[in-house]
Amino acid sequence: METVYLGCKKHLFIDYLLLERCRGVYIAVNRPKLTGEKCLVAEKPWESHRIGPYNSVWEDNGIYKMWYDAIASDGSRWLCYAESKDGVRWEKKNLGAVSFNRIKETNIVFPPEKTEVFEPGCVFIDTNPKCPRSERYKMICTYKPPGGEPGTWVFVSSDGVSWEPLSNKPSFRLSDTDNICFYDNRIGRYVAYVRVWAPLRKVGRCEFNDLKDWGEAQVVFSYDEEDLEHLDKDLFDAMDFYNSSAVKYPLAEDVYLMFPSAYYHYRREVAEKMGSTHPDNDGPMDIQFAVSRDGVHWTRHDRRPFIPLGKTGGWNGGCLYMSYGMIIHEDEIWLYYTGYDFTHGNYDVKRDKYKGVISRAILRLDGFTSLDAEYTGGEAITRPLIFTGEKLVINVETSAGGFLRIGLLDPDGKPIPGYITKDCDVINGNYIEKTVSWQGKTDLSKFANMPIRLHFKMKDCK
Repeated sequence: METVYLGCKKHLFIDYLLLERCRGVYIAVNRPKLTGEKCLVAEKPWESHRIGPYNSVWEDNGIYKMWYDAIASDGSRWLCYAESKDGVRWEKKNLGAVSFNRIKETNIVFPPEKTEVFEPGCVFIDTNPKCPRSERYKMICTYKPPGGEPGTWVFVSSDGVSWEPLSNKPSFRLSDTDNICFYDNRIGRYVAYVRVWAPLRKVGRCEFNDLKDWGEAQVVFSYDEEDLEHLDKDLFDAMDFYNSSAVKYPLAEDVYLMFPSAYYHYRREVAEKMGSTHPDNDGPMDIQFAVSRDGVHWTRHDRRPFIPLGKTGGWNGGCLYMSYGMIIHEDEIWLYYTGYDFTHGNYDVKRDKYKGVISRAILRLDGFTSLDAEYTGGEAITRPLIFTGEKLVINVETSAGGFLRIGLLDPDGKPIPGYITKDCDVINGNYIEKTVSWQGKTDLSKFANMPIRLHFKMKDCK
């Protein structure tokens, strides 16, 4: 069995990469707590139809920042900006950067004037060490500047408010619906996740050095036969994935996350009975979850919704979209998503007023997935691992009657005296960071840089 070099980095159980043998344990997807908070609602004239769904949320120098999508009743579309100190109450700052119908004090940051072709993608903070500070913020959008070429454009900013085009032409073809881009420090290149039609909506990926030229997209995430096989054909005639909201997890070197909105297409006659305004393109959408080690090969361990729809007719009862990015606060991850009371095609821009709610979901730190054992218990043995640290720290949760013990084995699977599971001081409780000990000993430096295996023995435990 091939040895895995871990160094001293954090490892998340998003798959079975490290595991050679398992009994009674499995990778589980953990759903976030939905707060129900209405962090942002539509209330301004330039938000008079709706806010969302294409938003970006980041912490930057101690300030929580959100760039969010807004549509007015005249059909014009805008990228707006808000700030927060606590992640719950958000201030729509009067920036004076872009006017709306002679209103000068707005929180609009782009485009500089009304245009027929504009749809926000994402805003990201460029971590490329070669990035000039004047271009620290990057904004991706579907756009056609006055007299210019329509396509996917990249804009740059020093403050996230005032934007300039990176080039005098688009970086990529027209690709609607929340294009995602970021600098991937694992590979030292930029990547983008875009829409591909083949034949329905799929997620494509581009990899490039030059933000001015993204090249061609490769399909990396799609609906499949299992999705289509389990559709209720009396209700739906298709299913695809609307957007990706793909992101690289900032606290682990090799963890990529995707929160695609699964779009279930009503049959035309079904949509018509519901009074849909667009019966050929209508249906509900909820948020699923996928994980990857490289951003190319994606796995869905559980196809049930990561964030489910709320009550029918409620603010989150029709369609859901995950915002790009996340806020890491102490031992929690805050995710933001937009909910609508209407399904994908059953709305009218002029008729429907002040729609959309951006809400917050809370997840345990590093807790997207976990290695779980049921009440009856189980165990797992890893492949040979090489590490370069002095101790083993774990993120663990057991029930009142659950436990975890970890033993050390040599590469051949033989127990190492003094460090077998019976020697492990039993772990019972809920810890974000728990140092493992064996009869009080925590120092593992003598095993560094040599292959060992870990033996997990666990019951009712994550």
